[in-house]
Amino acid sequence: MNAHTKASAVSRIVEPRSVAIIGASANPDKRGYHMINALQKAGYSHPILPVNPRGGTILGLDVCSDIALLPNGVDLAVIIRPAEEVPDILIQCGKKGIAGAVVVAHGFGEWGDKGSATEERLRQALATSGVRIIGPNTSGMLNCTAQADLIGLPELPPTGPISVVTQSGGMILTLLEDNRSINGPGFDVIFGLGNQADVGYDELIEELGQRESTRSIAIYNEGFTNGRRFVEAAGRVSQNCPIVMLRGARSIEGGKAALSHTGSIAGSDEIASRVLPQQGVILVDRSDELLPIAALLATASLPNMQTGVAVLTDGGGHATLAVDALSRAGVPLASLSEGTKAKLRKVIGEEATVGNPIDVYSAIDALPDVFPKCIEILASDPHVGLVLTIGMFGGYHIRFNQTLLEGENLAAEQIVAFKKTTSVPLIFHNCYATRMLKSDDILREGGIQVFPSLDWAVAGTRALFERANWLSKKNFRDQGVTSKGKRVSVPSGLSAETTAREILQDLGVHTGKWSAASDAQSVEAAISKFATPCAVKLDSSVVVHKSDVGGVHLGVTRESARSAAVGITEAMASQVPPVTDFGFIVAPMVNNGVELFVGATNDPVFGPVIVFGSGGVLVEAVKDVTFRAAPLSPLEALDMINETRVAKLLDGFRNYPKVDKRSLANFISSVSNAIMSMENLAELDINPIIATEGGIYPVDVRLVGNKLG
Repeated sequence: MNAHTKASAVSRIVEPRSVAIIGASANPDKRGYHMINALQKAGYSHPILPVNPRGGTILGLDVCSDIALLPNGVDLAVIIRPAEEVPDILIQCGKKGIAGAVVVAHGFGEWGDKGSATEERLRQALATSGVRIIGPNTSGMLNCTAQADLIGLPELPPTGPISVVTQSGGMILTLLEDNRSINGPGFDVIFGLGNQADVGYDELIEELGQRESTRSIAIYNEGFTNGRRFVEAAGRVSQNCPIVMLRGARSIEGGKAALSHTGSIAGSDEIASRVLPQQGVILVDRSDELLPIAALLATASLPNMQTGVAVLTDGGGHATLAVDALSRAGVPLASLSEGTKAKLRKVIGEEATVGNPIDVYSAIDALPDVFPKCIEILASDPHVGLVLTIGMFGGYHIRFNQTLLEGENLAAEQIVAFKKTTSVPLIFHNCYATRMLKSDDILREGGIQVFPSLDWAVAGTRALFERANWLSKKNFRDQGVTSKGKRVSVPSGLSAETTAREILQDLGVHTGKWSAASDAQSVEAAISKFATPCAVKLDSSVVVHKSDVGGVHLGVTRESARSAAVGITEAMASQVPPVTDFGFIVAPMVNNGVELFVGATNDPVFGPVIVFGSGGVLVEAVKDVTFRAAPLSPLEALDMINETRVAKLLDGFRNYPKVDKRSLANFISSVSNAIMSMENLAELDINPIIATEGGIYPVDVRLVGNKLG
């Protein structure tokens, strides 16, 4: 057995060195013929093993009449047979030691009840056979580097650094054409996942991330079978290989009745849009951005995070649009030094606009040779982390005079030569780029991306800064994240607040000063102990909204303690049906602070998730919240805080007290650590939390466990 045969089954699927076509056909109209033909046309150099009960030859290859006659230990089988036959075929493949299979057939779970029985048989066969599969209902896979075309394309796309994982065969075709339209860098491995009955996104990105030939991974996703496994894998892979994702099916969200605010504000799209970037995934919103951004991430260096963008332009309109778009994306413009400005004026004229954007239009007679000089000057400025060149460079011979063609090509060569000497990334927009210009090809072959769309160029700039920012913080990502090993089971349904606070405290969360009380006398004793006006609240596992039913009294003193306790007791007696099993919780009043919200939910896709934002009675209406997968470090929690609108109040806006954000971040992190130790957690609300100059004070705690049975 050679080293490759000893590799994992997923590794052998990704890089197959033998392929069996089960369902091979001599009919040129059949997919079983197309697959063999595509492999041969692509130049696949390893064994191709057709399987068909009729035997004979297909395209010059001897056909095995039975799977049992195949050599032992084939890497990959492509199964081109009806769905009902697939489970039995997998069992036969397992007996021959076949590592993996691509299951093309449809008619499984995607057919609803009609296909569910077949999919269940498929899963049983997977467990029995030990064969790993891609699919079913997949468009196939393609390893351009190994020339293994298992999709059946008319021609092999160019080999390059981008790998693709998608649930849509149509998106594969779109990405191939997008790469062609921008003369992109090409592809390493492409996967159509189909139904994800077995191998999913997480395993594939882990495998692709280890390949030297993959330098970025482009994903189109409509849903995860296990989102938690994906985000954990993405966090590891993104440290060395960038991941860019376009998400579909984002609007699917049903309202749900919940016992906590968290359940009503935590929609699937809102969670995904925060949790995925937390793990280094670059999200794009448009289908036409996926390939260009993946191409840029695969070929460009990253900017220094202490810098900004220098915009080099030959026209005001493009410059205005670029600066507006960069501002919306949160990408800073570089502040050029006076020395840099002086050098630029020597190249493009004393009256030139060199503030940033830098407009070379005044040097029109000297174009295009001013571009290499300006780029070199800008990239040498320590405040510049990226140079974005926008406008017509490459198309001056079209716009003005054909005699400029040779000069543009020479300028492109000079820019490529300079790129080899600098770590500053260079990005080009050229409004003539769709004309497949020689100068653009020179730049691209030198690792500099040229985009016909200004939007793509700006989106790419944002992606590079976003990735640089994420990587700059990776060494701090686990600091403050603890795993005590303690497990606490959350009671089913709504817990009494005293129970909720005790669970949190036991798991290391500071819940402030409070005391449980069973009657009016103990309420009075608790207030006497605190020696300050207190809030007296109902403590019940039955009543959800205490204040709505007279279950909260504020500013209670020792003198009014009995009255408050009696008032709550009478309010409970008036309920229909009466509430009889309850107690009281007493806590010192906290005034003059900012009301905040910290919550948690056990998301069905991404697992334990933390929520932070504005708190109080309007939390659901305002929805000033953001999300992260738990656990998270104080540094990640600080990022959460600064994403929200309420963060401005925490800085001491007008009459609000200035709050120590780091203390708040530590609190959020402690909650995230705690929920990782909770079994049966459904939802957690700590709302409001009063944040003051003196500290963080949880006012109300609501904990909900999943219903059992």
